[in-house]
Amino acid sequence: MRLPLASILLVILISSCRETKSFEDLTVVTEILEEEDTLTEAPEQFTQEDQENIQRLIGLTLTDQFKEDIDLGIVDSLSRKYKYVQVDLNDDSNKEILVGLTGPYFCGSGGCTFLLLSHHGDIITQFSVTRMPVYLDTEKSNGWNNLIVYSGGDNRLVKFDGNSYPSNPSTLDAYSGDLDLLKKLMDWDSLETFSY
Repeated sequence: MRLPLASILLVILISSCRETKSFEDLTVVTEILEEEDTLTEAPEQFTQEDQENIQRLIGLTLTDQFKEDIDLGIVDSLSRKYKYVQVDLNDDSNKEILVGLTGPYFCGSGGCTFLLLSHHGDIITQFSVTRMPVYLDTEKSNGWNNLIVYSGGDNRLVKFDGNSYPSNPSTLDAYSGDLDLLKKLMDWDSLETFSY
């Protein structure tokens, strides 16, 4: 943005050597430069606690991820809804975002699609056939908390492999611990539903 405005200023200054410019012309140049300074100010910083921004980020990620099917009209309005929770799963002081999708496009008899996003909105894992509630295990795998998700008729222990969590929890071992001792991350009744 600076280059075009600087070019305009340079042209005006060069042409002013050949002819006398009025005070009005100089005022216009000053106004352009002041407007440019306003436009180049640093954008407002958002925090992980800014839920409106988090919801916007989730909406952008979902729209991008499922763009083709949305454009084709396959993802109906019932399926353009989600619930989410933020939690720091790897102790890096950045909260990951666990998103539970709803509607006929994302849900079937085995469960629904869930996405785990980084705090920037990048997809870490896309889980299939998963149901709420989701629990946070006290144990870790590769620096990330294990998750307990309901899938395939049982609670499943889901471990991070260094890059992501397994995408189909129904194939994993059943969790044998006491769920009452774990933190419940996602519960259908306690979370608000949002649209994108």
